[in-house]
Amino acid sequence: MNLQDTPARYGAVSVFNHWLGAALIVALLALGLYFEDMPRGEEKLTWLRLHISLGALALLPLAFRIFWRARSASPAPLPQPPAQRKLARALHIGLLAAIAALLVSGPLAVWSGDRAIGVFGWFAIPSPLSEMPALHKGLEIVHALAAKVLLFTLAVHILAALKHALLDRDGTLWRMLGRPSTAQ
Repeated sequence: MNLQDTPARYGAVSVFNHWLGAALIVALLALGLYFEDMPRGEEKLTWLRLHISLGALALLPLAFRIFWRARSASPAPLPQPPAQRKLARALHIGLLAAIAALLVSGPLAVWSGDRAIGVFGWFAIPSPLSEMPALHKGLEIVHALAAKVLLFTLAVHILAALKHALLDRDGTLWRMLGRPSTAQ
């Protein structure tokens, strides 16, 4: 398998980025959704700290994922109606944009609350900002909205992948596993 993408398939870097990013995003979304509606208190704080710690570790791999997708040419699209191809492109852009918004708003929301980003008690990334309550509140709103956009686009992405695999049987999923499509 090539490291770079080719016209027929995704390369090893894209495949690894996709599946690592998917695992990190699902874990972070699951944590965020779990504690989102909890009342303030020690239990919610524990889950929030876990979310922040994992988010801090996920920041570089997810930022690299966005960078790699932006600089790499994707394989040629498989035959499909133009509207479906445009929708797929918009969905992928929406996914990456939501991830980018979360990567920016998450750390800034913590720092604008004048708190360090603790990473599992191993180390902390101190805040370069002083406390800014209005900015902090705005960033929390942006982070929550971006998470909802990500949740929606991720659900559509998964449903589309299942459609391609189970109904169309066009080999789309094989390409994301690093193999050439059977529908070339």
